[in-house]
Amino acid sequence: MKHHAAGRAALYLSAVAIALSVGGCTYYSQLAFPSPTSVFMTSGDGNIQRPYTPIGEMVYLKRGFRIPLPVLGMIPIADVLPDTVLRTEVARRIVAMGGDGLINMRVHWMPPMPGLLGFMATGGSITVTGTVIRR
Repeated sequence: MKHHAAGRAALYLSAVAIALSVGGCTYYSQLAFPSPTSVFMTSGDGNIQRPYTPIGEMVYLKRGFRIPLPVLGMIPIADVLPDTVLRTEVARRIVAMGGDGLINMRVHWMPPMPGLLGFMATGGSITVTGTVIRR
């Protein structure tokens, strides 16, 4: 009788663990762009003063990293977070190209995923494209 009850408890715990790991996760982040005096970013061409000088097209890609093994994959080693990438790395690249703005920006972000109890986990990825300009 003890073995039967322990087996049932293990079955229930396994079912709960699988349901929690397979269930959808929601991520919410409010993107805080740099101030307009430093770098200007917009998904359109905005109400920026014309004329402006197009510098070139920018394509930025970054992938995060998690160890895709059970339990270890649940540890965020180098996850990709869009607000951090936009405020730091993308803004630096715009300035390095000689610009002070990014128009027609498109952001494609795949959030980090813990996988199935860490198995097949990913750190996410982000792709940012747009036209670098000087106002």
